[in-house]
Amino acid sequence: MDYVPHDVECEQQVLGALLLATDGLPTIEADGGENLFHDAVHKAIYSKIRSMDRNGILASPSTLAEWARAYEPLSELGGAGYLMRIAGATSASSHMQHYCRVLAETRARRLLMDALRTATSATMASDQPADVIAARLEGALMAIEGTGNAPRPISMTSAVSTALEQVMAARNGDTGTFVQTGIESLDNMVTGLYPGELILLGGRPSMGKTSVALNVALNAARAGHGVVICSLEMNPEAMALRALSEGTARISKAISYRDIRGGDLTDWQMEALAESAKEVASLPIQFLSRQYADIGAMAAGAKQAKRIMGNEMGLLIVDYAQLLKVQGARSRYDEVSEISRSLKALAGQLNVPILALSQLSRALESRDDKRPMLSDLRESGQLEQDADAVMFCYRDEYYLEREQPEMHDNDAFEAWQNAMEHARNRLEIIVAKQRQGPIGTANVYCNVALNRIWEAHLG
Repeated sequence: MDYVPHDVECEQQVLGALLLATDGLPTIEADGGENLFHDAVHKAIYSKIRSMDRNGILASPSTLAEWARAYEPLSELGGAGYLMRIAGATSASSHMQHYCRVLAETRARRLLMDALRTATSATMASDQPADVIAARLEGALMAIEGTGNAPRPISMTSAVSTALEQVMAARNGDTGTFVQTGIESLDNMVTGLYPGELILLGGRPSMGKTSVALNVALNAARAGHGVVICSLEMNPEAMALRALSEGTARISKAISYRDIRGGDLTDWQMEALAESAKEVASLPIQFLSRQYADIGAMAAGAKQAKRIMGNEMGLLIVDYAQLLKVQGARSRYDEVSEISRSLKALAGQLNVPILALSQLSRALESRDDKRPMLSDLRESGQLEQDADAVMFCYRDEYYLEREQPEMHDNDAFEAWQNAMEHARNRLEIIVAKQRQGPIGTANVYCNVALNRIWEAHLG
């Protein structure tokens, strides 16, 4: 049998420390959780300890004794006696971080071997194109923490120098080091999207996510930044039509996306469309279509766009994250977690911010207040943990439209009309998480038919 990288002693040391005190669980979870363990019995022990801790139950050789007897693979090793031995043989808990680093390294080596073995088998089979195999291999490599250029220590002198350069550039109005969204009230909170950051834009369907993302893309491109849009939900032509609709609204000759797509346009509308097309077509935007749904293929496509645009590339938008695929994922949870880690790694490799749209669970529809919260992201694995900022889109108008009372109930209908009038075209962009700044809500206006976003003071 081929050798598989592992370290039984380190696994025992980690489990032994946990059996004495579970305060090391956050460290282990951050480094990979149960996936750090190669031995199946050790993995099961860790899962049991973690489950008991989450339920507020003390995890020790004594409290695990009954389970140890019932779990046959552990019973064969001595059951509770085995747990007592590894707990008694553990060194100081202060060494936990060292042991976790060792296990993370052996896990990375296992993943690397699996990725190479899968790619080799696919190559030998000769039933798939080489570029597809290469894209999948790249995706697998991206999912391995630590893949890419090895990090190097950065001196305080260097960090201060770079920070001051950014401050001076911002003071002089130079946004070359970051991308502004172009939505004034939002930029007042987030200041900008910075290279290497992963920013999530979440919401339920029809909340305006695509309109916001498209506006950010168009505003960034108009400011001179190259933008790559990985459009997995709709084809590039549909995104282009939405951009044309926004362009007509921008020149005060608004034509809805639906009317443009239908093609039943008057002569003056055709003239407005041609005027919009002239401006929009010149913007530095590249699209990656649904063919790039594999995370490796998407990364390869983004890097190809980076080679075309060079340092002008300033932003990558993914619409939306959960539509990406990871080859060989054991569960949907693992798949989305790998997608999240891969997007964060890609942001660093490309040295651009990645704005990833995220579909939220319909569970929030059952709440009275349907504004999204960070907890609505948790089923998506590490998305919230890896993101540098999390924003949500919310339109009260959408829900009010579906709550129209009977017209014969005059008071209720009048109250509903007043609420609708107040909510008309209003969009809340909720900044729910931001590592480098405050949280809050940007209140703007949004016409989803035109993909147009504007500020209250602009009318």
